[in-house]
Amino acid sequence: MRPAESRRIACIPFVEASPEKAYTVRTRELLSTFGRVVRYDGPVATCMAGLRSREGRLACIVVNWTDNDLLESKTRKVALRKVVRVFARTIAMRLAARRLIFVRHNNYPHAVASGHGANATRWIDRYERLFDAVVTHSDDESHRSRRYCPHPLHHRIVPFEKFEALIDAFAADQTLLIFGAIGDNAHATRLERKGRSNVLLKPGVLPEAEAQAIVTGATALLISHADDDMIVSSSFFYAMTLQVPAVAVETPFLRWIGARIGPDLLQLAPDVEALCAAIGRGRPGRSATDIAAATIEREFGDATVREALRRALDFALA
Repeated sequence: MRPAESRRIACIPFVEASPEKAYTVRTRELLSTFGRVVRYDGPVATCMAGLRSREGRLACIVVNWTDNDLLESKTRKVALRKVVRVFARTIAMRLAARRLIFVRHNNYPHAVASGHGANATRWIDRYERLFDAVVTHSDDESHRSRRYCPHPLHHRIVPFEKFEALIDAFAADQTLLIFGAIGDNAHATRLERKGRSNVLLKPGVLPEAEAQAIVTGATALLISHADDDMIVSSSFFYAMTLQVPAVAVETPFLRWIGARIGPDLLQLAPDVEALCAAIGRGRPGRSATDIAAATIEREFGDATVREALRRALDFALA
């Protein structure tokens, strides 16, 4: 294997103006420990650039969210022509790189049409086979060639349309604040029409400093979605970044990580109604700052993520 200082690693996407942008930037920062992180501009341009600089092929391309491109935009279903295009584009990456790593963020894309998640999952399972290694952010999901790598901290909350049931079940003697990107305007209007005095709605993307102030001032961050498409929740990692307890509807990942970080940082419930009932019985407590910080750093800190990335790269590049 080439020494890290002479290794070039491409990351897809390199820059993206979306909620995932922060994740992409953090990943590039962490990957830079193992080589020079560069943009992938397609097989021909990347190969020509390597030849001009005498650096040759890329050592590796780390690929994120390309499985979203399997969907037809209008139907939100997997389309054969999209499958052919994504598979061909990925196979062509072999011209530019010695190894490929796929980061599987979800079981299937959030945008998949209702009832088509199982088909999308089957296609993405096939897509995985084009790669030398597959990274997942849940150890519960690791199998075959998948390698566990913790989700890095500092990630914005992204929208999930699961607020109606939360509002309906939330205790009347406590205050619920829903803020940020919560879906389309029609969804925001439906929430506003519920008209509960103890529910404060603030739709729209907030400045990062304001979002952090709201979350750090809260008793806990509630996670009411546990859909089949989801492997991990970015909202959970946002809470951990700010050392704020999370109360969540359980998922395989949250059950696994909950046993590792303890109830002071994470409390679980089987559904939204049980989640709200648990809050009503007693508010979650905050663990001592030094204990919380040590636990979060151990599980999700940069050193832990770097070590997991090193193992994935070693596996792929061996």
